[in-house]
Amino acid sequence: MGNGADDQANTGEMSTEAFGLRPAYTLDATAGRDTLTLAQEDDLYLGPEIASVLSRAGSYLDAGAPVHFRGPAGVGKTTLALHIAAQRGRPVLLVTGDAWHTAAHLIGDHVGQKTDLVHDSFIHNVKKTKGVTSAVWEDRALTIAMEEGYTLVYDEFTRSPPEANNPLLAALEERVLVLPTQARRERVVRAHPEFRALLTSNPADYAGVSAPQDALIDRMITFDLGWMSPETEAGVVSRRSGMAAEGCRRIVALVRALREEPDLRQPPSMRAAIMIARVAHGLGVAPSAADPRFVQLCMDVLESRAPHERDAGPSRERALEALQRRILETCPAPAGGDSANRSAQKAPPAAARSASPHIVQHPGPGAQRAEPAPLATPAAAAPVGVPQEARIQ
Repeated sequence: MGNGADDQANTGEMSTEAFGLRPAYTLDATAGRDTLTLAQEDDLYLGPEIASVLSRAGSYLDAGAPVHFRGPAGVGKTTLALHIAAQRGRPVLLVTGDAWHTAAHLIGDHVGQKTDLVHDSFIHNVKKTKGVTSAVWEDRALTIAMEEGYTLVYDEFTRSPPEANNPLLAALEERVLVLPTQARRERVVRAHPEFRALLTSNPADYAGVSAPQDALIDRMITFDLGWMSPETEAGVVSRRSGMAAEGCRRIVALVRALREEPDLRQPPSMRAAIMIARVAHGLGVAPSAADPRFVQLCMDVLESRAPHERDAGPSRERALEALQRRILETCPAPAGGDSANRSAQKAPPAAARSASPHIVQHPGPGAQRAEPAPLATPAAAAPVGVPQEARIQ
């Protein structure tokens, strides 16, 4: 299709071999016209909540209704859409919304001109040349999907301006697409019986998101997704990371507890939990506050949810204290009865945090900042128990 909007979807496999996992989907651009061939894998956790959504959404899509997954970042909207698209067994066209998109990024546009020259040499000493110049039209994702019966996955469609999505109104309702004048010979595109559309979006209060047209929302079945239950989230994290369920439950409990902290500027999603579990499992780090490597890993992954350093002040300090406290509460050290493990359940004073190389500090401008201890390999793991520098007084 050329260098259009669809080219934003880079095809190819995401390698997770370092963690002993297979990719959830095999993305292949060899099916022609930049389509994706999605092969289902076995690492999608199908608990009751997810299975119910997949079953209902899949049946509605089979009946011809467009399906829309809406919800906060990290709840699995794109994963669900791609899984359903893979179940259909049809080639997939993936489009990602963007603020600079126009309707042409969905239906097509003129990409240049061509000139046909006719040389008339009927009379040997007279040469006549006649040229005809015409515009060259190139179809894009929506037009191709409708003609060929492909599945269109429009990810984050509300990041495109509302007017850029106007072609979807007729395409999803009347299943007809009318191209601009002189676009090509067949201006009216009627949808193939197998054409289907899956869309995803974030809530309208997210940065960079435009409120969609009510008429467009009215043409699709919308699933408003939220945070799943603790059991479902732990199952997803375990399946995606390879970590045992018990450790994943601890990490999920940490992430869920942080969603309730008012001083965090952004609640962590399942992506954060998967990242922590995947790295910890790959490095052989136990999900316990007794292991300073795990504490440091959690800080590295989750600290960005606190207010920025440029906004350093009481709110940032409270956010960091809440993060450290939640790590200790949800991932406690193994019960051994010793004073070190008991002391790990208490909140850290500022002085103790400043002395610890395992808890990142953010001094003000001009102050020196100690380098945090790097994550060690399993062979160099610290002994079980809370080290002196990581103890919380």
